Amino acid sequence: MGLPLSNGKLALWFFLVTEVMFFTGLIGTYIVLRNGTPTKEYPWPKPHDVHLVEWLGAVNTFVLICSSVTVVLAHWALSHNRVKLSLQLVGATLVLGSVFLGIKAVEYRSKFHHDILPGHIGERLEDVDSGREYVRRVRQQLEHTVEHPEQAGLGADSDAVKGCKKLLADMNPKDEVKEGDRVVTLADPGLSPPEVGKRVNELLHEHDELHLSPAIPFGNLWASCYFVMTGFHALHVLGGLVIFVLILVLGLMGRIGRQHESMFELTGLYWHFVDIVWIFLFPLLYLV
Repeated sequence: MGLPLSNGKLALWFFLVTEVMFFTGLIGTYIVLRNGTPTKEYPWPKPHDVHLVEWLGAVNTFVLICSSVTVVLAHWALSHNRVKLSLQLVGATLVLGSVFLGIKAVEYRSKFHHDILPGHIGERLEDVDSGREYVRRVRQQLEHTVEHPEQAGLGADSDAVKGCKKLLADMNPKDEVKEGDRVVTLADPGLSPPEVGKRVNELLHEHDELHLSPAIPFGNLWASCYFVMTGFHALHVLGGLVIFVLILVLGLMGRIGRQHESMFELTGLYWHFVDIVWIFLFPLLYLV
């Protein structure tokens, strides 16, 4: 005697088991890195350090929960042969999923604007190679801002540009300076990488619109974990939206009926899994 469920549902559960193991590996790695790497002197980045907005994450959580409700109602409506209502609810689920991806795109845009990307954030600045690379990147960003302030929406005489000019001048070594008719040799090598990182953070705190790489302990590690976990989750959301679009296309062609009740149920199971994964990601990234 076979299992008391259809072959389609059995196959989907096998698929979801592999997905659970995949995301468990990602989330488990994040937890191990977060709890094992930071120290008292260099704690793990807080949400505001990496420009994560808690209420946006909460809105996305609410949106996904609502989409799980609509997909359940769509299955219920089809089981009662209310095809039109079922398709309308699938359309609502599609809209809610698109809203989720839209908010995630806004968050990603913020990360790119603030240069919170793997390998771009200043950390371990006391290390010679890492510090030199960070100073080089920041100098290029400062020079670009000073030379082309209009590209950042800044005025040439704005306080933000003046702050960039001052930091750029302080970063450059001062070997000699004129005092009247005399040339005095100085032993000023300019700002050290940790000092540059501190000044950059102060400048960003005053002028959030600047595009400069911040100095955040464990920032690159955080960014790698963030983009991997949320990126793979967003791909799974996108996959669900593709299925909803196909269902709506079939519905517009008049090819959806009560005989597709199993398909709606399996699609709903997949969508609930996507929702549950986000329920774990939201508190780990935004609240803890």
